[in-house]
Amino acid sequence: MEPTESNPSFNYNTPVKPFNWLVPAILVTLFCCNYLGVVGVVYAARVETKYNLGDYVGAENDARQAKLWTLVPLAIGVVFWLGIMIFYGAILSTTLRNGGVPSTY
Repeated sequence: MEPTESNPSFNYNTPVKPFNWLVPAILVTLFCCNYLGVVGVVYAARVETKYNLGDYVGAENDARQAKLWTLVPLAIGVVFWLGIMIFYGAILSTTLRNGGVPSTY
């Protein structure tokens, strides 16, 4: 994009807009870890605003925080669900090894 009369404020020194992590943060909030994911959504929503206002350092910092608060709840959720699957797998394995559920009649 070249500087033109319609866009005189174009600056070649403007840094690239950081990835805001908004969609991943929303997905983590919905499917994984609600409370920690909301923090990621808040930081992700601030990236675009700060970048458009010219606060490039603030936008980069918020993008890093959004990444942190998106990936940490994702990791916690994955570990939690793996633990649940291992727990129920152990129960199912024990039940099948012992001949199934005993009759209570």
